Amino acid sequence: MKYSFVVPIYNDGWLAADFCTEFQRVFREYLNTHTLEGTVELIFVHDGGPPDSWEHLAKLPAVFPFVKTIDLSRNFGQHIALSCGYQHASGEYVGMMNVDMEDPPDQIPLLLDLVQKGDHDIAYGLRGVRKSRWFENLTSKAFNLLLNNWTGHDLPLNMATLRVMNRKFVDAYNSFTEKSRYIPGLEMWLGFRKGFVQIEHRPRKKGRSSYSFAKRLAMAIEAIISFSDLPLRRFVQFGFLVSFLGFALGLYWLGQRLFTPNIAPGFTSTVTLIIFFAGVQIIVAGLAGLYIGRVLKEVQNRPLYVVREKLNFER
Repeated sequence: MKYSFVVPIYNDGWLAADFCTEFQRVFREYLNTHTLEGTVELIFVHDGGPPDSWEHLAKLPAVFPFVKTIDLSRNFGQHIALSCGYQHASGEYVGMMNVDMEDPPDQIPLLLDLVQKGDHDIAYGLRGVRKSRWFENLTSKAFNLLLNNWTGHDLPLNMATLRVMNRKFVDAYNSFTEKSRYIPGLEMWLGFRKGFVQIEHRPRKKGRSSYSFAKRLAMAIEAIISFSDLPLRRFVQFGFLVSFLGFALGLYWLGQRLFTPNIAPGFTSTVTLIIFFAGVQIIVAGLAGLYIGRVLKEVQNRPLYVVREKLNFER
């Protein structure tokens, strides 16, 4: 197998047929061949979504022989579903993308050409003008900024989902054993030679993205906690800052007391400080609890995912 592409799906199985048609057209033209089977595989990973979404995916291998489908037993999350697809991908070059075609399949050759030259191990698509609703653009940028600030990485804010990597990079990724995964962070940790290609972004043709602001925020928190201990280190730094300010404020109040004996103690300032520090303690305790929960998850060593059914794979 030469090329493998992984597409995670939760609730958009009804978009997959149109996606396969466009994907097939692009690769027939790119490879100058009519038959993709044996050279290209397109792996859909159904991440425990609604049954009707899987029903759409289950019909695809009969129409598109190069398509393979995996149905996970429940919703494990997009990054776990992608990891499942990577582990099942057999291609010399492996890519990932979404079924909504906001990063259209006809942009794939741009990334493939860059990786196949041998100077880069992974190529990322960079979106020029993002043709989505203004709120989606805003939340996407906020999501990426939050991740950069709290994971210690400097990922481009306009980085697309579409990427292509060589076998060496995929094998290195598949060697990870942790259960909590944030794929862009793990990709940065791996190192290797990275390249970026400007691609065209197109508006979603049908339906709406299931990623609301609340879901993006929850994913950001999950990614930060699972990948980085930077929040803990920043709270330690914040604690030293608060201690310094408290010491300085104590000296100030002592001076006030010595040189202004009749000054009345401030009830408001006392209550405000108590509430503030109580809030900080609760946040720190909750954050520590989240990290302890991640440690428990790793120690339990449960399977990364559970497959309910696979179609069109060799047994």
